[in-house]
Amino acid sequence: MIRVTNKMISNSLVQTLNRQKNEIQKAEQSLGTGKKIQFPSDDPAAAASQILLQSRVRELKQYGRNIFEGKDRLNLMDGELSRVTDIFQRIRYLTVQAANGTNTDFELKEAIAREINQHLNSLVDIGNIKDATGRSLFGGSVIENDPFMPVYTHTGTSGIEQDAALVGVQYKGDVRGIKREIERGEEMEVGIPGNRIFWGTNSTIQSNRDSSTFVSQANQIIAIDGVKINISAGDTLNDIIDKINNAPIEIKASRGGQDDLILNTTTPHQIWLEDIEGGTVLQDLGLINGSDPHPPDNYSASATVTGFSMFDLVIQLRDDMIRNDKNLVGGRDLEAVDLAIENVLRYRAEIGARVNRLEQHEKRVTWDETYVNELLAKNESVDVVETIMDLKWLENVHNYALKVGANLIKPTLLDFLR
Repeated sequence: MIRVTNKMISNSLVQTLNRQKNEIQKAEQSLGTGKKIQFPSDDPAAAASQILLQSRVRELKQYGRNIFEGKDRLNLMDGELSRVTDIFQRIRYLTVQAANGTNTDFELKEAIAREINQHLNSLVDIGNIKDATGRSLFGGSVIENDPFMPVYTHTGTSGIEQDAALVGVQYKGDVRGIKREIERGEEMEVGIPGNRIFWGTNSTIQSNRDSSTFVSQANQIIAIDGVKINISAGDTLNDIIDKINNAPIEIKASRGGQDDLILNTTTPHQIWLEDIEGGTVLQDLGLINGSDPHPPDNYSASATVTGFSMFDLVIQLRDDMIRNDKNLVGGRDLEAVDLAIENVLRYRAEIGARVNRLEQHEKRVTWDETYVNELLAKNESVDVVETIMDLKWLENVHNYALKVGANLIKPTLLDFLR
């Protein structure tokens, strides 16, 4: 038989009261914070679920910010391309006017040519515009300098002088697009490089080098328009042509009459060529200059390169006007202006499609965030009515325990000696 002393009864009572006070404190804290889980030890399974849901909410909020930034950037690009469209519509009007034989030489050479020269400067300004974060809209991933560098000089012919006239524009950006993650494992480009948007005609590069005996001596990598293509040891010219044609690029390769390599774009843009990781395939085929292998101006001196940017087309138009060559102005130049307008409209349509996709994805992210927040609320939020009832019940139990404890603790000998 175990002897039960007053001290044992007191200790047991104190422990019981402390447990009840702890439960009361938890209930009061749940009501005060609105959360039923204060520490992982309260409910480990629910705490783990809560952490996952909170992480998903933060993730969805970041995707929402990425989508908003992407839409803002694309809408800004569309606005600037709208200005480009207006400029080319005006240039087209001037071209038709210049091709009209009723204009005097002064109107044709001086007034119209000067206005077109100003439109050229406006196009360069648009090409170098930056977004709210200071990043160039049309420079690809290049942010440290303007993507388009104008070249000015003094021109004059037949008594007509053009001071500070644009004679060329060099692209200093790259072909890597800016991407934003809009969902886990899903990215979307929110930019288009300037050497695509501001290009007027299809491009062609012909190496003019007999490559009938060409054989790759090792495994190498080439990049065309930023897309890497693996070249295996032993690959011949025909193998390389097949690999280029099977790559996801808007370029088709073919074999020329001199057993040389010819690259043709299927949409207007500047061809971007690179030998990667020390390879020499494109150099050996006669497409890249070995002494300056970095794009964009790295074409071999022996290669034939055709294709014009929008700037080149407008410069050509202006110079034909200055020379009073109405046949070229009304024929070749007018056709080139129409091609430039068509290319701008093509990319405006693509930008619009991307914005629509982002808007649809934004709705999905918003719905997902609402749904996850509801789950999180059910998982971590306290049921106020139930918790108040539990608190009242605990308080009553505590009061009963105090009364029972007062009866259990009997008077001692000292109480009788008073």
